[in-house]
Amino acid sequence: MSVTKSDWAKGISLSIIATIIGGASKLAIRKSWLMVVSSERGKEDDNMKKFQEETTDHVSDSSDCSPPEILSSQRQVVLEDTSKPCNTALLLRLSGMFGMTFLNPLCGVLAMNYASPSITAPFSGLTLVWIILFSNSFVGEKPSLMQIVASSLIVLGEVVVAIFGDHTNDNGVTLADLEKSYRNPPFLLFFLAIILWMLLIAYWILYSKSSTFKRFAWGVAGGCVTGIQNFLKDGLTILKAKEGLPWYSFLFLALSIAASFGGLLLLTACMKRYDATYSSAMFVGSYVVIVSIMSATHYNTFQNLAAVINYILYPFGLLILIVGVWILVIQTNELVYYRNTTINSGEENTDEGSN
Repeated sequence: MSVTKSDWAKGISLSIIATIIGGASKLAIRKSWLMVVSSERGKEDDNMKKFQEETTDHVSDSSDCSPPEILSSQRQVVLEDTSKPCNTALLLRLSGMFGMTFLNPLCGVLAMNYASPSITAPFSGLTLVWIILFSNSFVGEKPSLMQIVASSLIVLGEVVVAIFGDHTNDNGVTLADLEKSYRNPPFLLFFLAIILWMLLIAYWILYSKSSTFKRFAWGVAGGCVTGIQNFLKDGLTILKAKEGLPWYSFLFLALSIAASFGGLLLLTACMKRYDATYSSAMFVGSYVVIVSIMSATHYNTFQNLAAVINYILYPFGLLILIVGVWILVIQTNELVYYRNTTINSGEENTDEGSN
């Protein structure tokens, strides 16, 4: 069924609100990690200075305290200082997680009530606009020229996909139609392909010695998992059909939550290692690609395209998006994640001594 102008406006408006929430949440998560790293480095530097100064003072001024006792006392102070939580960082991270876990999906779910995923998903590219505009002032990470160009290509590709994609929704779909769609060979093939693809991503993350492959895998992992939107969309279809709740409705709910939370956790892990522009662009790019393929196999996107020009520009928009993602992959330098260490661990000193 075609989307009315009113439905289009509601769906797009909710999608834009979701991108604002998503952009702010991603920046908050990234900022929290940077604050933790900065705090740990500052504490270790300060504690080492205090340790050296106070040890010297005790040795020269006190005859009752032996050096081992001094060392034990000072190490205890160091441990107490480094164990204090960074409340601001924790608050930012929780706020970002809340936005990504509840507020952003809520707007996304409401948007899918009015428009097809192939329309609403590309508008997630606006998240990149907010991140590029505010990442320098909020997290101190100024996007490079190539990052801006690549992100612009991603946004352009997503806008083209949105304009020339599938403009139908699920009004009038019955439970019988829904169950039949899960037996379609193209959709079953898509599911097999996504399982194999995620296994390859896991292999690159865990075992690849190539920094490019590892960076790429971390970037796309969250978007690929979150892009499995069919369970969420079809759960809404079940409610709209008003034919009762079949047994698999609870399975759909569980899988929807797993896809959302799993994608969020992978995105958070990516932002621990890479800058906000790269992490968000890769997440959005992979998300839109997976949603588009899923929609083509599950919701017959190409059969619902309006004219010949749509058949040309819809895949062309996806191609522009992929080019932008690839530019980000080869241009973004990995940010080294600072490991949390304490003086009493002795790990770094042991490594240095062995070398």
